Amino acid sequence: MNFLVLVLSSQLLYYLLIAQTGVVGAFDSHIHDLYTLPIGGVLGTLLSAFWNHRHIRGELFGLFALQLLISWFYPYYSLSMLFSLGFVVGYTTPLLLYIFRSQSMGKLALGLGISYAVGTALYTYPFLERGAIAITLPLVSIVSLYFSSLQTPDTEEKKPFQWGLLGIMMLWIFADSALFETLSRSDGMDIWSRYTGLIIASHLIGVFLAYRYGKEFLSQTRLIWMLFGISYALYWLREPILLSIVYPIVISYYNVLLFQALIGIGKIRYIALSMVGVGWIAASAANGVALEHRLWIAAIVLGMFGIIYPWYMRRII
Repeated sequence: MNFLVLVLSSQLLYYLLIAQTGVVGAFDSHIHDLYTLPIGGVLGTLLSAFWNHRHIRGELFGLFALQLLISWFYPYYSLSMLFSLGFVVGYTTPLLLYIFRSQSMGKLALGLGISYAVGTALYTYPFLERGAIAITLPLVSIVSLYFSSLQTPDTEEKKPFQWGLLGIMMLWIFADSALFETLSRSDGMDIWSRYTGLIIASHLIGVFLAYRYGKEFLSQTRLIWMLFGISYALYWLREPILLSIVYPIVISYYNVLLFQALIGIGKIRYIALSMVGVGWIAASAANGVALEHRLWIAAIVLGMFGIIYPWYMRRII
C-alpha cells in the first residue's frame, strides 16, 4: 500500500465527514454558529499560498497534530475552534495536492475510491456521534505520513494560470454541492441511507471510468454538464434509484479529473488560490442555495452555462 494514498484518503474523509457535514449537522446548519469555519479556511488557504514551504513534511505533521487536538473536542466547538478547524483544513489541502504530484493517476483514483466508499458507508452515522471518526482520521494521517516517502521537486513548474479552468472547476463544485446539500436535507430523497451499497458501487464505477477513459479536464466539460443535468432532472422527477446511480458516477468522474488538474497546476501558490475558489467560495455559495431551498438557482446557472458553452470553450482553450 502506498501510504501517501492513505494520507490523502483520510484527509478527504475528514473534510467530508467532519468539516463539511459533521460540524454543519451538529450545529443544525445555523450559519451564525458556523461562519468562522469558512473564514478560517480561506485564511489558511491564503497563508499556504504565500508561505515559504521549506519543510512540508514537518508542516503536515504539525497540522495533523493540531487537527487531532481540535478533533478531541468534537462536536463541542466554539467560534474560535471552528476558525482553527477551517484554518487547518484550508492550509493542509494545497500541500497535499502539491506533494501528490509524484504519484500516478492510478494512485489518485485509488485514494478517491477509498474516500468515497468509506465516506458513503459512514455518511449516515449520527453527526453528534462522530467523535471517534474525528479522532481516528488524523491519527491515520499521522501514521501514514510517517511511513510515506515524500518526493517533492526542488523547483516548482512555471506554467501560466488558466482562469477559465478555475471557472469550470468552480461551476462543477457549485452544482455538486448545491445538489448534495439539498439531498442531505430532503427526507423524501434520502438516498444515502436507502441505497448505500448502490451508491458505493456507482462511485467506484465513476472512479474507474475516469481512470480508464477520462482525458484532460476541460475536454470532458460537455459530458459532465450532461450528467449533472440528468442528475438534477432525476431529483425533480423523484427517481431515487436512478439518481443513486447517475449522481455518484458524475461526482467521482469529475472529481478524479478535477484533482488531477489541480495537482497538475504544479505551483503551491496557484493550487492554493484555486482552492479558495473551488473549496470555499463555490462550496459556500452552494450551501447558501441549499439552506434557502433554492436549488433552481443552481439549475439556472447550469442551463446558462450550457447556452454559452461553445463561446466559452473557444475563449479558454
